[in-house]
Amino acid sequence: MLIQEVIRVMERHHRKIFAPAEKTCDGVIAGDVTKECTGIAVTCCPTAEVIRKAAENGCNFLVCHEPTFFDGWDQTDWLEGNRVYEAKRKLIEETGMTIYRNHDHLHSDRPDGIFTGVTKKLGWQDYAVNKTLEFMPGCCFELPEMTVGEIAAHLAETLHIDGIRIIGDPEMKVSRAGFTFHYSGSPMDRTNIQFIEENDMQVIIPGEVVDWTIGEYVQDAVTLGFRRALLNVGHFNWEEPGMEGVAEWLAEDLKHAVPVLFIQSGNQYRWLAF
Repeated sequence: MLIQEVIRVMERHHRKIFAPAEKTCDGVIAGDVTKECTGIAVTCCPTAEVIRKAAENGCNFLVCHEPTFFDGWDQTDWLEGNRVYEAKRKLIEETGMTIYRNHDHLHSDRPDGIFTGVTKKLGWQDYAVNKTLEFMPGCCFELPEMTVGEIAAHLAETLHIDGIRIIGDPEMKVSRAGFTFHYSGSPMDRTNIQFIEENDMQVIIPGEVVDWTIGEYVQDAVTLGFRRALLNVGHFNWEEPGMEGVAEWLAEDLKHAVPVLFIQSGNQYRWLAF
């Protein structure tokens, strides 16, 4: 099976079909789609380490969710002469890797493919307040009562990460937790915060954090006596289960014609204790 045939199968799976003139960050980022596909690796962020692992496992096609070249649109004209970019481009060429970004397609699915992935990974489907699981701008869950720290431990164990940043009291007893979309300092932050208020969300697990919007809101809420805590697992860790789901359904859609494996891009940060 050719790589371009794999791409057609994957794109047919999604709800939205992008018109040629419609702007999307999805598509082939690097490589040759006319080659025979030897194996498919699926990941969240196509780091150099992930590219190497994919090649070591016999894959020449990498499906990712996030940019390859440090830019939301994967534009590279501004990177001319950048040594890190050039070394990564050389790695891609040497491994014969073709890279396809699946971002807008996955987020256009209803329910959203990323929110669905992390909900299933945590085993929280039956606790959703909104049973239709229409996630944007977020989703609230009514959980059995537990501490914030216990929720954090469940997140770390399930997502296979070794640390979580927290605002709030890890010993606080809570029952309402939920996801909100990324905080980027845009007007979307206001929508997310209003969603938290409307749902009295006690534990907020966002895709990404901006300190001066959601961070300050939760910090002030705690100081002023409101039951709020924030668990910042990191953008890639939060979205990774959605891409693990892609690996599962893509293998089925391809009828296992080629090997498909999921490679965790993993925690970007290490933790220093002083």
